[in-house]
Amino acid sequence: MDRRYVVGLAVALVATGIGALAFTAVWSPHATVPDSDRPYPAGAGPHHINFSALGTDDTNVSHTPREYWDSYAIVYTAPPERRLVEGDYYIDSATGAIIAQRWQNATVYINGTTYAFVQPADSIPEHQREQFASDPQFVYDDTTDAYYRYDPHYGQIAPTNIGRHTMILEAYAWEATDTTTHHGVPVITYRATGTRPDSQVPPTIDGTLRLGVEDGVVYAFDLTLDAGEETYHYTYDVAPAPFPEHEWVDTARNLAANATDSRSEQ
Repeated sequence: MDRRYVVGLAVALVATGIGALAFTAVWSPHATVPDSDRPYPAGAGPHHINFSALGTDDTNVSHTPREYWDSYAIVYTAPPERRLVEGDYYIDSATGAIIAQRWQNATVYINGTTYAFVQPADSIPEHQREQFASDPQFVYDDTTDAYYRYDPHYGQIAPTNIGRHTMILEAYAWEATDTTTHHGVPVITYRATGTRPDSQVPPTIDGTLRLGVEDGVVYAFDLTLDAGEETYHYTYDVAPAPFPEHEWVDTARNLAANATDSRSEQ
């Protein structure tokens, strides 16, 4: 996690989101107020959330939602003045393949040990083009005017910030307000009631989050902070979405194979 994007907080944020999708949580008109007798995931209760305890049974946002949807997106938005390093994530439930939208219109594909990357040349500064051109791991394709990388044996890797956007929530106190569903998934809605005593962070103007009843996964949040002269607004949504077209992965594979053949012939 890159601490350059801290937003004056004592918690680390990795900025993401190209803003392609809106925050789409729908609040149920038939929600009921939860109490201590209702089920809560490990680490949570009606008047608290211990975020460090939520994932003790290895449930996380890159695995658990697969049982609900064929494919889904993890969409995070941050204040526009904050540079966005990595954007939305898309996950294919059947294969576990992940596509991550990164800054400067780059796209990354991850599936097991396979790693593929594409970067449109017109989206990057000249000095970075020179870096790509001099790096044998990247291949330029004149037809698409883009740089590609493909490695079928990259290793077991994980996206750099998938599921970690929620770290901002740890600085605040939360209280359950109702139970409902998020795209068919049972969730508990919490509201922010203030900052934790040990946190030096901007106070909340408004804040809500949706926590999976059965799995303790944060499926959505909407957080507005009072940063003095500025107001910071963050949203996060895990929701069903089509898995993006990725024929460019075949292009990356073919270019890498041709480049390897060319080098072996020299």
